[in-house]
Amino acid sequence: MRRVGPIFLSISCLALSASCTKAPEVTKAQDVGEIQAADSGGAGNVGSSLPAIPDGPVAVVNGKDITSADFHGIYDLKLQKYADRGREIPKTADRRYRKSIVDRLIYQEILRQEAAKRKIDYDKTALAEREEAQQRGIKDWDKHLRRRGESEDSLRQLYVAELLERALLEADGLLAVSEAEIEEEYEKVKPNYNKDKERVRAAHILVRVGPDERPAPGEPVAEPDEAQKKQWEAEALAKAEELYAKATAEGADFDQLAIDASEGPSARKGGDLGIFSADRMVDEFSDAAFALDPGEISKPIKTKFGFHIIKVYGKYPPGDLPREALEDQIVERLSARKLHQGRRDLKEKLMEAYEVKNIMEDLLGPDPRAQRRKQNRERQGHPPGNKPQTQGGPPMGGPGNAHSPTAPPPGTAAGAGEATADAPTKPTPAPKPGEGAVEPTP
Repeated sequence: MRRVGPIFLSISCLALSASCTKAPEVTKAQDVGEIQAADSGGAGNVGSSLPAIPDGPVAVVNGKDITSADFHGIYDLKLQKYADRGREIPKTADRRYRKSIVDRLIYQEILRQEAAKRKIDYDKTALAEREEAQQRGIKDWDKHLRRRGESEDSLRQLYVAELLERALLEADGLLAVSEAEIEEEYEKVKPNYNKDKERVRAAHILVRVGPDERPAPGEPVAEPDEAQKKQWEAEALAKAEELYAKATAEGADFDQLAIDASEGPSARKGGDLGIFSADRMVDEFSDAAFALDPGEISKPIKTKFGFHIIKVYGKYPPGDLPREALEDQIVERLSARKLHQGRRDLKEKLMEAYEVKNIMEDLLGPDPRAQRRKQNRERQGHPPGNKPQTQGGPPMGGPGNAHSPTAPPPGTAAGAGEATADAPTKPTPAPKPGEGAVEPTP
């Protein structure tokens, strides 16, 4: 990232920045607008949360200001999240939010400018589908946003950034998977799929049993009585039977129905669970799946996870799996690998190419915790700037399911502002018979 010369700030600003920022003194009923009004009153206000933040821009990208209002639009929601719990924001969290929000806004602006310069736009249909999928199954969307410290617009800008990254990479031909790459990967992974057990490829639609909205992490969970449990089960079964009727209707699209209605993590993949042997699933699920012929759909099957409508796409005898059985999985894994690496490379290239003045970073100064970590590494014998190496990496080609990767938090992607979940998770031991999952573990 090309930096414009150092920014000299007043001693008073630095002293204020060093203190622990206090959350706005608000009640749980107070809305974000009231917080913003309180924050805009200036450093002299009692409980003002950002006295060290300048009234002007918090960063500048190629001459374009990222304003204090842009920053507050996200930051105040993070403060509200703490205020709703009756807590003050810790100093470490305050620093982290200030830095990460400005970094996020900088890169989003860079992506917008780069896309405009190259006359590249994002997929509007994909944006609408993403937003619809994120809200599916959440009864109170506004409450969900409040818990996360986000707004409709801030989440949308995260999605747009991801889609712009993808569009830029696609325009450069960096996401295409060639026939030669598929063949090479198949030969590499084929031995891992040689089993002495019958396998199936199946998809499912899951209807969970329970309340419409689950409590947030850390919230107390009330134990339902038997009448409540029976009511939830009856409601879930009625919904599953309705979905079964739709799935078996003439001309039905099971893949789209799963995308629209399934409550499992594989919904975004049309419910596709990949290829698995019977011991990878709970008994009730396996019994139903292996009793079906390719193309058949089961009636609702109850497991401890809820009710499932299962469709089988293929059955395979013991031995090697044919390439056509693995091709979709291979293409998806190769695509995910290219997207993951492409986003990292793209961000590095663009951050170097664009002129950025990060006023917030200069205001905050060095992170004391990062400095302590560096000192600890040096004491342990690691050279400055190098982190201890860890084993592992994206496991490619092991038995399991590439169609059910770990679900990312809404709106997150490498380079687009937050973390990424593009890399597959590490392999886990196969469950014992009867103790499997409703989706194969990677």
